Amino acid sequence: MPFDYHEFQQVKHTAYSIRLNEIMLNAFKQFAHLYIANNRKGIKKGKIGLRNAQYSNFQNLRHFGIIRQEEKGSEWHLTPKGEGFFQGQFAILSPAGFLNGETLNEDHPAWDTYTGKQELIYIDSSVETRMKQRPEYQEEKFQMSLV
Repeated sequence: MPFDYHEFQQVKHTAYSIRLNEIMLNAFKQFAHLYIANNRKGIKKGKIGLRNAQYSNFQNLRHFGIIRQEEKGSEWHLTPKGEGFFQGQFAILSPAGFLNGETLNEDHPAWDTYTGKQELIYIDSSVETRMKQRPEYQEEKFQMSLV
């Protein structure tokens, strides 16, 4: 579902949504298990054990606040929220949103324009198996430019 939120600087930036899906959830579980087994030390991309396509999806988990990376190319860490989610202590809200590569906080004005439905996801929830494809992002951007 699209946002109808844009920021104009020199270029129009569009907010996008990303749903937690089965591929991302499985990559998260693999990472969280490894992270905890590794005494909660950061793990570099190549040590997580994900293929390139899986890693592309994995890094989007940062928009849910359950993993973090201090700077590009550095180790990935499980956040306290991510550890609680992994242990089944609480749920996370899906979809997450991002604008210009940055995560939208829950109080960002873009959420006022979001037309979809958010839901709470637990670690053992059944989630979508498909990923949003490039044409869907392009359509989302096109729809927002019409408003």
